[in-house]
Amino acid sequence: MSYSQVHALQRVSDAKEAYFHSGLLPSGLVDDAILNSWQRCSNAKKQTHESVEFAPVSKPIVRELIDRNRILIEAANTPIESLMRAVAGAGYAVLLTDAKGFALTVGGAIANRDRALQMAFRQGVDLSERVVGTTAMSCAMAERKAVRVFGPEHFYARNQLFNCIAAPIISPVGAILGSIDISRDDLHVDPGALTLVDQCAKSIHRALFKSLETFLTVELHWTTESVHFGSDLLVALGPNGEVLGCSESVRSFFLQRPLPDHMIYSDLFDGRFEDLVDQIRQCKFPVPVRLRTGLGLLVTPAFIKPNVHNRKTGRVFKPAALRNDRRIVEFGDETINASLEKAGRALANELPVLLLGETGTGKEVLANALHNRSKYADGPLIAINCASIPESLIEGELFGHVEGAFTGARKGGNLGKIESAHGGTLFLDEIGDMPLHLQARLLRVLETREVCRLGASGGRYVDFQLVCATHQSLEKSIAQGRFRQDLFFRINGYSMTILPLRLRSGLKYFLNTQLNEISNYTRDFNTDTLQLLLTYPWPGNVRELRQALTYAHAIGDEGEEVTLALLPDQIREFFNQQYLGSSTGGGVFKSMQSEAIKKALEQTGGHVGHAAKLLGLSRATLYRKLGSIEK
Repeated sequence: MSYSQVHALQRVSDAKEAYFHSGLLPSGLVDDAILNSWQRCSNAKKQTHESVEFAPVSKPIVRELIDRNRILIEAANTPIESLMRAVAGAGYAVLLTDAKGFALTVGGAIANRDRALQMAFRQGVDLSERVVGTTAMSCAMAERKAVRVFGPEHFYARNQLFNCIAAPIISPVGAILGSIDISRDDLHVDPGALTLVDQCAKSIHRALFKSLETFLTVELHWTTESVHFGSDLLVALGPNGEVLGCSESVRSFFLQRPLPDHMIYSDLFDGRFEDLVDQIRQCKFPVPVRLRTGLGLLVTPAFIKPNVHNRKTGRVFKPAALRNDRRIVEFGDETINASLEKAGRALANELPVLLLGETGTGKEVLANALHNRSKYADGPLIAINCASIPESLIEGELFGHVEGAFTGARKGGNLGKIESAHGGTLFLDEIGDMPLHLQARLLRVLETREVCRLGASGGRYVDFQLVCATHQSLEKSIAQGRFRQDLFFRINGYSMTILPLRLRSGLKYFLNTQLNEISNYTRDFNTDTLQLLLTYPWPGNVRELRQALTYAHAIGDEGEEVTLALLPDQIREFFNQQYLGSSTGGGVFKSMQSEAIKKALEQTGGHVGHAAKLLGLSRATLYRKLGSIEK
């Protein structure tokens, strides 16, 4: 332990001594949350030297606790599993309590901890402040914030060997449901652990929103930039605009009080709820809104439930991302949307999904969509590209290793990608490039649901859903002896072929939505340019499209329309060769020719030679084109 930590412990011990023996308030020496707990314990006539009993409870009482808190436990399952993995190497035990302080879920590094911690971290044990004094759990719930309690900050002397960090779990209507805590018998302070626990509590809070019977849950954002990173500003709404819940961060600046009964959309926002829904249905988000307080924010949908009836208008809302509407196609083609729904049903029935398509068609995007719409959505999405990792490293990446498994093995071992996907989705991109000897190991994992790290003597159970992708013909690879037929049968539960961009029926809509997303609705296509792009073959598919639009957005003036001259060289050269190099053609192509030449001359300050190079033409050809334009 460092000198500064020893000094901090001594300072807290002195403050505690001064408070309990001399009645001096240790202002600035301990957190107010801890001081408040000390005062409550003192008022209850407790003494710091008293013994603490972590009394077990009967199995019927434990079952009753679990049943009473089932919604909380289910919402917390995946975030807690992720937290356990994150803190496993630091020796923390993990605990979920209910609002009264009873232990609901325990896990993490309990077996190697002090006997007292092992006794405390058992299902059903009463760990309330009334029984065990000052703890991080009781302070977090009392103060409605994440709290650390370490060493002598605990009320009872017997508990001062513990280092505990907890955050409250708050329901969408503002009620304290419980707490999430990590503890160890090691007084070294880990600054990042407090944030980690707080983030876990927020993940549970978000999962609780999904369990609500709502029509639409929206996220509020301060800026267009924050739209891409998610928000903890959540408001849950019913089909008639009823406010059914909001996150603590919204409540703190919006209401600053418990959520009142019968609040509706117009109590918080200017405008009509139906208008907001219509814009979201048409994928016109982020939607600018103004609060009743005058603040201007942006709204995006977080969770939408389909086919909900609005009693006031008699309309049935069918959000765009979840309905079959020929005008609105999420991925640019109805067949992709329909196949995505079937793939989702396959995953729900524990069948793996195999995504097939050219490079750049968006296989990883679709894997993300499948994950986010699945019952494993709150778990991790672990992606590995089998073609991008050297063959000598891919085995360790997939399966992990124990300490000393091979020369250069990481101290303490390493968690493999398969094990990391526990509780979530494993996405194996370019699986056709997986080395043959690893295909046999993967097949065994898929059949037994156990993964064995390199150098380990036993396996570990893993629960995940599997999505694979490849641009290759696996049937040909099987015929050539490069891919195992039994593995193909195992991963080919539902096969989904993704159309290349050039063949998608809703390409025009897709081009517009991609530009809106990249430019945050600040740009439009020039009409002629949009018509030309519908004829472009897009050899790089969605990846090439997004790169091209990002390039245009980056180099264009603010608000400028996207024209051919703003697009990357390979796209301009394609059309230059087809149309600028031809002495014939009119209509769209002729206007595009004039537009491209004009823009090239502007960009080169009127230098004909440089403009010709920019357009992919000879100087003589450009002079000839200029002459025809002037005529």
